[in-house]
Amino acid sequence: MKAGSWGSIWLVYLYSVLCAASISKLIPIERDIERALGTTPEGIGIAISLVSVCSAFAATIGGGIIDLIGARLAIISASLVVIVADVISFFAKTMFVLDLARVIEGFEFIGIMVAAPALIMATTTGKRQVHAMSLWSTYIPAGFGIGLLLAVPFVGTPAWRWTFVVHGALFAAAVLLGGLLPVIPREANAAKPVSQRSRLAELLSVYGEMGPMRLSISNALLVSVGLGTSTVIPRYFAQTHHVSMATSSTISAFTNLAMIAGGIGAGVALSRGMRTISLYGGIAVMGVIVGTLLYAPWVAFPAAVTMLVLWAFTTGVATAALMALLPRVVKDPSRGGAASGLVGQVMAVTNFVTPAIYYHTLSNGSWLYFVALVVVCWLGSLAFLPAWKMQPAAASS
Repeated sequence: MKAGSWGSIWLVYLYSVLCAASISKLIPIERDIERALGTTPEGIGIAISLVSVCSAFAATIGGGIIDLIGARLAIISASLVVIVADVISFFAKTMFVLDLARVIEGFEFIGIMVAAPALIMATTTGKRQVHAMSLWSTYIPAGFGIGLLLAVPFVGTPAWRWTFVVHGALFAAAVLLGGLLPVIPREANAAKPVSQRSRLAELLSVYGEMGPMRLSISNALLVSVGLGTSTVIPRYFAQTHHVSMATSSTISAFTNLAMIAGGIGAGVALSRGMRTISLYGGIAVMGVIVGTLLYAPWVAFPAAVTMLVLWAFTTGVATAALMALLPRVVKDPSRGGAASGLVGQVMAVTNFVTPAIYYHTLSNGSWLYFVALVVVCWLGSLAFLPAWKMQPAAASS
């Protein structure tokens, strides 16, 4: 498949979507897991978090290695690892084994989630790159929704373990498509012979680049509040508005379509010359207002669902704006893997603690604690955004 074509971009997007489904597939069946494996809501939160462990420790260095070995090999290898993890999860009889499978599964967040944006950045330029990165940013809601939907048919039944079978089968199909992934030209892969010490120094040098670091922190705060809300909202709706987990999970899955619409809309706005800071500032204010109303227990259920749709839209716009910035803060295009690895690593550290925090708040805290998290994360993300003096993307193409 031709590098930089829309076909190759959509294929990379497919792998990213399936990767994001790994996060949410446990949510609809969390009560089945609690009964079968003898755990608690906090235990489920930890299990969801464990998928981020590998990338929390090694995503940046992993990204640098991907720059050397190639994104295609990394994506295919990671997909095979996910299949193994799903097999282990299916046969797990204890929470320890399921947690171990989640740690193994987390290798996909290095092999896929770091390689995917690096591959797009290395094979696209100009407005196509803005549109492609904006599209890619929607992998989280698309994948999160698919993860919820593939588990919904098995909720409350003895067949709840088939969630892992379906997820593994989708990745098996994706492996068969791996040969169609584009290969980054060798000159873009840092082919010069260097010493091991110099290579390690080069891999670690991205930590000192302020643009990627600020973008990483801004993205981590946004993804944290987005992931936390997506993780607990099915159960929060079930408890607060007295609907079933299957119903609330289905609603949550379909409202993610609004996040995809927001991401695509952001790509259009940025490619036409809108300043990132203007777009992000307005959407951050909207996110605070909508997030407050989403968690307010006195808001009627239909209105709460509407707030969830608007919440998905705002986070979609913001995520796309951040990802469109990634190619513009990278000093060397051939080191896109290291930069996206840094973004992934900082995000993974945040994501590791986020589900546990939100589940603990759900079990023990007031809805006002959720509102506090919304305000801090949105305003913090805006403050760290490395775009205050940047020209519009269209102007720099």
